[in-house]
Amino acid sequence: MVENVKETRLYQWLFKKDSKFLNQVDQAIRQVEDMLEKINNAFSSYTIHGIKHSVNVMEYMFSLINDIDLLSELEVTVLIYSALFHDIGMVVSDEEIAAIKSDDTVLGDRKYSKVFEKYGDEMISLQECIRPVHGRRSREYIENELEKVLLLLPDSTVVSFENELGLICESHNEDFEWLEKNLTSQGRKGDFEINAQYIAMLLRIADYLDIDEKRAPMYLYKYLKPKEYSDLEWKQHFVIENYEKVLLNEKTGIKEIVFNGTSKDPSVHRKLLKYFDSINEELENAVNLSERFTVSKYLLSLKTNVINKIRTQGFSFSDLRLSLDYNAVTNLLMGEHIYGDKKYGLRELIQNSIDACKTMEESSLQMEEFRYQKYEPFISIILDKDRKQVVISDNGSGMSIEILKKYFLNVGVSYYASDDYLLQGREYSPIGHYGIGFLACFMLSDKVEVKTVYYKEHKTNRISFEKNSEYICLTYENDNGRQGTEIILDYDQYMSVFNNKVENMVSFIEQNFLDSDIPVRVSTMEKGKSNNIKCNIKKVEEIIPEHICLNDYLHGVEAYVDCTYKQINFARHLKNLNGYDSYYYNDEQNTLEREYERSIKDCVEEGKIHLTKIPVIQEDEEMEFIKAYEVLEDYDEALGKIDTYDTINIWTLEEELYNYKSLIEEEDEVIVGDYTLEDFKSQFNHSELIPVQKSHEEVSVIVTESDMVLPYKEDCLFFIKYFWENTDRCYVKNVLLSEVKVKIPFLVDGIKLKGMVINITNPEFVPNVSRSNVGDAQQKKLNYAIGKALHMWIRDNASLDAEQRELLDLFIRTKYDESNSCLK
Repeated sequence: MVENVKETRLYQWLFKKDSKFLNQVDQAIRQVEDMLEKINNAFSSYTIHGIKHSVNVMEYMFSLINDIDLLSELEVTVLIYSALFHDIGMVVSDEEIAAIKSDDTVLGDRKYSKVFEKYGDEMISLQECIRPVHGRRSREYIENELEKVLLLLPDSTVVSFENELGLICESHNEDFEWLEKNLTSQGRKGDFEINAQYIAMLLRIADYLDIDEKRAPMYLYKYLKPKEYSDLEWKQHFVIENYEKVLLNEKTGIKEIVFNGTSKDPSVHRKLLKYFDSINEELENAVNLSERFTVSKYLLSLKTNVINKIRTQGFSFSDLRLSLDYNAVTNLLMGEHIYGDKKYGLRELIQNSIDACKTMEESSLQMEEFRYQKYEPFISIILDKDRKQVVISDNGSGMSIEILKKYFLNVGVSYYASDDYLLQGREYSPIGHYGIGFLACFMLSDKVEVKTVYYKEHKTNRISFEKNSEYICLTYENDNGRQGTEIILDYDQYMSVFNNKVENMVSFIEQNFLDSDIPVRVSTMEKGKSNNIKCNIKKVEEIIPEHICLNDYLHGVEAYVDCTYKQINFARHLKNLNGYDSYYYNDEQNTLEREYERSIKDCVEEGKIHLTKIPVIQEDEEMEFIKAYEVLEDYDEALGKIDTYDTINIWTLEEELYNYKSLIEEEDEVIVGDYTLEDFKSQFNHSELIPVQKSHEEVSVIVTESDMVLPYKEDCLFFIKYFWENTDRCYVKNVLLSEVKVKIPFLVDGIKLKGMVINITNPEFVPNVSRSNVGDAQQKKLNYAIGKALHMWIRDNASLDAEQRELLDLFIRTKYDESNSCLK
């Protein structure tokens, strides 16, 4: 086992050559040995970065070289130097640490105070300031601190390899593209060739390979007790059992990087696999670049992926890996970008449990074990403060290993939307459709464990995963567990989402779910004592105590409406339309006459009655209006400042209309026909000082043979939009959709709507991915169905005479003449 630099094969090669570089190398070793030990000033929880690491890197470099005798003495010397100095940038003095912590020294673009806000730990914050730039700091040390004589060619006073060495050391902390851009493959110093890119690649690969117990001795690990990710950094070293990792494959003639060992901790193994991914990427880049070198001696004859011979005990990773761009999913799906609030992570988990219980309930009908004892579904939420975990469980159908692999771990592929589910011919239409609901776990906890027992197998599949890793740990337990699924989350992270108040969580559940005949049990565990908390989830019909039930008219939709309908406006006079005194224009006498001379039916033009509304402001109100108008410069706003004024209607033919709203100021300006402003002032005692503003109102009406009409409201182009909008409660399959707005397309005048609760079970309705709304086409279909059902209920249940019922029935046949999948 090589213990010091002079025993390394690189040094021995120079020694056998009796190289003139040896004296400089010996001086460099003496200078760097003590310096490297000071890395622990800031990186005491990191694995060893002392001279032993440099020795190991040298040995791995030698193993990667095809034929060292083809390299120059300068190249071998620079290989040794790069191993010695590449981590020198991790050395910081006490004075420099103080300057960093006070923000007087800012390394890279990381300000210590900001880093500390993120990590809340002084040591980690310091490390995260230094680590990203330690390669550049190593170059700066070489350029500014290292004795220049150590960087000169032997027998030369000017030719130096300082620049090449500095860039090579910096490159190990940069991406591969940086290496290609900043280093050259064809250089020459004096009589010596130097391929800086080749040396940098060897350094980077060799640095990766120094991972085993020699670099992280167990006794030191136990003494330091490193925390968090540095703990995993140490532990992954203990997994690797082989010191020689670069082996020649006799069959292919290509060298392979092999890792042997035993892994017992899924978290450590997960990190190790990520480490292997990084090595594989590095190998592929390095081999590809070496193939482009013009000189074959620098070719890296390496297999571009590591040979993973790590054995696992108690779990299996195999090919269970999330098939997605994990960073993109983290940014887009695992947070508030889609759902709006972290609390909705709980909603997703509960709806998953509802689906599982409902499918299990259907399956139980054909199962012998439930022949005499009916299946009783439940969902349980246990807040275990003692164990610092939250357990959300159900006794639903659970998941088999096939379901886990094909759907649960395959983001975006929903089991319930697949042929594997749909072709079973089940009656239950699940809530979930997108195959991303489980990712909402990460809104509640960074670490998640899932235990599930498929109802057909009764053996436990245990999965653990973390927010910042795409690797999934799977273990099997051959027990006879009850079917169902448990989700285990971090207690502190979970409770912080609900401001650490259990009542907030319970209220959230009560607001977002309807009773689906699956009890949701909530309990706490603290200091060994359990406490059950009542979760009062209501049925849809219980939310509005006094309601109209429209269910008899709807298909796949439950609707309960709070409204009044006894004041439906069956109008016999124009005045009934809006309550204002109404007139019509007598062209023979050029005056406005009361409407009583004319039937309201005679005023209907293609199902519309056109009225011109004019406010009448008399002398006792004129000064108040004038003052307000001068300030506000808006006629309607000024009217709002007057306590009392009258308004009249003028029945108007459509062709007599000009503008929706217009201001008449000149005495001879026409209001209707030949009837002028002067005529209006004279007839109605309107103020001489105030102009008239007339506005148009178009009233839609239903007409029969009777002498009355039935007005209704609808959207009118270019005019005021009349519709009722309600956002009280709309659920899809017992889960609240927060943004659904029901707009009744046609509403009979006089119906006053106060509230509505809707629960949609129609399988055609699929919420958007954030479960806040449905599509426009589905929304319009729902609006139409609710509008038609409401008027049909009133027609069939209100106290109407024959004339009124005929009008309402004609309104339904005319305005709601279609049917759709939401209507019976």
